Amino acid sequence: MGVWNFISEMGVRSEYDDKFVKRIRLTNQFGFVGFLIFLLSGFSYYFIGDIFSFIITESFALFCLTVFPFNKYGYHKFATSFTLISSGTALFFFDSYSGLASGTYLFHFPLAFAIAFVFDYKEKKAMLFHFLLPLILLGVNFATNRELFASTFLTKEQQAIIFIANLFLCITSISLFMYLALSNSRKENEVYEKRLRERKASEEAIKSALQEKELLLAEIHHRVKNNLAVIASLFNLQISTIVNGEAKAILTDSKNRVKSMALIHDSLYRSEKLSEIDFAKYTKELINEIHYSYPVLANSVKINRSISNITLNVNNAIPCGLILNELLTNCFKHAFIGREKGNIDIHFSEENDIVKLKVKDDGVGLKENYNKSDSLGMVVINSLCDQLDAKCTFQVENGTSFEMKFKQTQPK
Repeated sequence: MGVWNFISEMGVRSEYDDKFVKRIRLTNQFGFVGFLIFLLSGFSYYFIGDIFSFIITESFALFCLTVFPFNKYGYHKFATSFTLISSGTALFFFDSYSGLASGTYLFHFPLAFAIAFVFDYKEKKAMLFHFLLPLILLGVNFATNRELFASTFLTKEQQAIIFIANLFLCITSISLFMYLALSNSRKENEVYEKRLRERKASEEAIKSALQEKELLLAEIHHRVKNNLAVIASLFNLQISTIVNGEAKAILTDSKNRVKSMALIHDSLYRSEKLSEIDFAKYTKELINEIHYSYPVLANSVKINRSISNITLNVNNAIPCGLILNELLTNCFKHAFIGREKGNIDIHFSEENDIVKLKVKDDGVGLKENYNKSDSLGMVVINSLCDQLDAKCTFQVENGTSFEMKFKQTQPK
């Protein structure tokens, strides 16, 4: 099998596709079978004493071997055509030379089988040419009554001997081609099954690696959330020990910022998609946290939410969550001073890939020159708007209205 594989693989290169590799292998196999048939056929002529025909037949046997150097040096299509044309020409000559009684015409059957064996069914022009050529030559012999190269040497007894040899070789060659066709088909199926198994194993490995990374990412979000929760708890402990109201307010704002980020990571940890969060659910949780930070106003300020079912990826969720935290915190701290009740409206929607956030209160409104303010809240909001590449506007009319529009960016 090692020699046969060497013969079949002559000229095959790793960069060739499966279709071309198949053509080369089949051409090599046909060339070798043709060599054996011509070699044995020549001995039948030698046996009856026709040395001339013996030499010609062995010459055609050598022609069949040229398929190997042609394929080796890359002349693959020429190798196929040369071998088939040589075989067809040999049939034309010996059919005329040996006469009808010799049965040389029988080799047209294995030749037709070989053409179908070598060519892909999509190569219609090449297949048609190689089918028609031996038929045309056979028609020429029929039209000339096989007298173009007719031998005066062969007797009827010798023709009978040649017929038996040709019949045996014809059946043998057809059997070989059928065996090779089935063998190659089986090998192709084995190769495809092996590739399917390898692909399935590769997909399983990728799936397993993806699950492992998802678990790892979930664990990271969980740990980040826990660490931020610890920081928020430290702020709470510090706030409980401070008497100064201004310092306590600053620490409360910082704690709320940390909590808003912790909520993002908690939402990502609990989300089916570890890179996206349900912002409507996140907003509800953020409002609960802010209520907890400002218990005095929790029952007097009504928050109306109009939030579409929108998911934000982590690149957008964190800055958007921090902006919403700053806006709500500022509303609770400054919008309703001297009032017992108030309303905050939150609108969040998406249209044509543009996300829109609007927060409006009916409070006292912003101070004059608010846009020139250097307060940390305004600095944070403007900085985060720049990070989102968002268009942000404030409007003071019956309270304060903030509107932000941005296009979601995909995580890198």
